[in-house]
Amino acid sequence: VIVVGHVKGVKVTPNCTSSLGCVTPATPEPNSCPAPDEFWSPSGSLGGCCPGCVRGLAAGAPCSAESELPCAPGLVCGLGGICRLNVGDCLSTLHVRNDTVDWVPQCDNKGRYAARQCRGDRLNGRCFCYSARGERIFGWDWRNRADNMTCACSRRRADLEAEGRFDVTLHCTPNGNYEELQCDGGLCWCVNPLSGSQQPGTRAVPESSWTLLPCYNDTLYGVQYLRRCESVAFSQVLQRRQFIIRGHTGVTFTNTLCDYDGSHGRYLIEGQEASCTWVDGSKLTPYKTSLRTLAAMNCNCARDERYFAMVGRTMELACEANGNYVPLQSRNGDLFCVDPDGFIVAQNVTSEQNCNEFIFGAIV
Repeated sequence: VIVVGHVKGVKVTPNCTSSLGCVTPATPEPNSCPAPDEFWSPSGSLGGCCPGCVRGLAAGAPCSAESELPCAPGLVCGLGGICRLNVGDCLSTLHVRNDTVDWVPQCDNKGRYAARQCRGDRLNGRCFCYSARGERIFGWDWRNRADNMTCACSRRRADLEAEGRFDVTLHCTPNGNYEELQCDGGLCWCVNPLSGSQQPGTRAVPESSWTLLPCYNDTLYGVQYLRRCESVAFSQVLQRRQFIIRGHTGVTFTNTLCDYDGSHGRYLIEGQEASCTWVDGSKLTPYKTSLRTLAAMNCNCARDERYFAMVGRTMELACEANGNYVPLQSRNGDLFCVDPDGFIVAQNVTSEQNCNEFIFGAIV
């Protein structure tokens, strides 16, 4: 009898059909495993079917392709031949020193980034939607209103776009949940706003018949499924495509970005400049930047100024020229650091310190 082992590099999917549940810790914790060289893994026991502890190299340990042990879950053998944080993996949060970084995102019971991440206290805190890669995406709410906030719609749209789909038309509410009526791929249907599952007793219909759905409301949805921003963005795509087909080059286009609820995105690109915008498409003066530095622009501070004013809250933090939060803030002569969402991450710092050292994922 010749026994052939698994070919290296081939992923083997375990057969996890069983009536028995897992008894190991269901959610990742920094001290879930007793041995110092063991780390929590969502597939660490019962042949990959249950969470458990696996051996691995700790953060900062020397590593190479010939190492007897791999880097622990959440780490990758990186620059300099040492195990470094793989911030695209939520298990990297288990390797962060809490004496330096005060807040890290939460993981779900499969070791992935939880779709909803909350910051601050119950009164003034906020909750944000996150992608599977640990990046903030569309959707947020005040923490005292977030009990039914699932971010299921925002996470689904982000997943589809990460797979390469750029024509997704699912509509999310401002907190990242699903709107009750959805259209995508030429079909429309009614959903559970929390989960996105199709409502029992209903069926999907062609988009041309969307107004016949029981969840249709002419006051809420109007006569056209796509919102104004989405229609403008779609026409720009068609226009750009026609110019390319006809061989026109050097033409400057206005690039309209839309959010997951169909409102205008965080910024508008005109020529070689990007300006922060409000949900109705109006510019949030004076916040703008050149296209060379667009990748660093999030407009979080510029938009929060408007949000806070609308609900009668005082905005005490300063914004950069591009609409981001100034990392190093000052109050009554005391310096402190804030993260890109405007939350304090370090107090009583000096002007020489780099605020990124207090923010998860900013330095890996």
